[in-house]
Amino acid sequence: MTAESRPQQIHLSSALAQRIVDELAPAIQENLNLMDAHGFIIASSDVARVGTLHPGAREAAATNEAVSVFADTVRSGERPGVNLPLEYRGTVIGVVGVTGTPAKVQSLAPVLVLTIALLFEREAELAGESRRDAADRDVLARLVHGSRPLDAIGALRQRSPALVGPWALVAGMVPAATAAGVAAFDSARVARLRSALGPHVVVGALRGVLWVLASDAERAADGRTDPGAALAGRISELLPDTALVFGSVCRSDAQLALEASQLAALSAQRKLWNAPGVRAASSHLLHLAAAHLPAPVAESLMAVLRGLSAAERETLGAYLAVGNAAELSRSGFTHRNTVRRHLQAIAERTGFDLRVPEQAAVLALAIAAQRAVGETGASAR
Repeated sequence: MTAESRPQQIHLSSALAQRIVDELAPAIQENLNLMDAHGFIIASSDVARVGTLHPGAREAAATNEAVSVFADTVRSGERPGVNLPLEYRGTVIGVVGVTGTPAKVQSLAPVLVLTIALLFEREAELAGESRRDAADRDVLARLVHGSRPLDAIGALRQRSPALVGPWALVAGMVPAATAAGVAAFDSARVARLRSALGPHVVVGALRGVLWVLASDAERAADGRTDPGAALAGRISELLPDTALVFGSVCRSDAQLALEASQLAALSAQRKLWNAPGVRAASSHLLHLAAAHLPAPVAESLMAVLRGLSAAERETLGAYLAVGNAAELSRSGFTHRNTVRRHLQAIAERTGFDLRVPEQAAVLALAIAAQRAVGETGASAR
């Protein structure tokens, strides 16, 4: 049994108990005590009582019933009052004690028990979410950026519930936040997304990129939609300001490791994520190819462009996006005569004619290589 699948120990810490007492005590006129499941006072309005044994509280915890202490029956460590067991998911984790005449405080004690139980529930949820977030980010970091991604995938099968393939992997960025250099995915936003997507997903933000890995991905799709597209579409509904790229459905560990590597390469090219929406990683195959080029090959391709001015490079990129000079002019990019002049200069200075598909492909790969190398260098500085 793994650490993640073992039942977690439920514990009312003295620090949390004292914080609860300090928060509630000003609203009541009586002394408030919190005892652990063994009857020892771990937090109190009267700090002198902390650390002492309360026999009535020990009895309340052992029997899971209210115990009243009257003035004529007080034992050592007790004061008159009412002591009620504090339960969390069926387990007695402590005792709430209110000092005072039992007849006077017995109506107040149950309200305090309910309030404290709700506060503890909220603290437990936050602690659980924090552990889940740390576990998710750890496995995603090993999968996306680590040297042994297959180990990360194997660890998912040890979770409870077990996470198994087929897999769908989605990466996302918020274009406006990326441009401004601010964090787009804080812990609260990630937690809300994780809660909405359910227990069969791994969600985490790494280096400004949101990563979502869904297990048993074909189960969640409707049979007609690509699982990656279905997952990305669901995320887009929840995070409409995010640019999302999804990979192919992965039916093996090796395929998932490769898909993670490819999406990581794309995530380094921030200019590709310039608008919210959903796109397939396959639509960026040219940029993927450029990102994986050996350095000498990339350098040779970029050398082809060195004789071009900034305006000519801009025209080249815009032309390659539409493939037609007349269409580029009609789009309002620039005057058609300027487009023609730039295209002629590109052919003369590079030796590659955009009208020849094979030569146009070389220029397209050169532009993609320049973008990949330029952004990698910028992120490294």
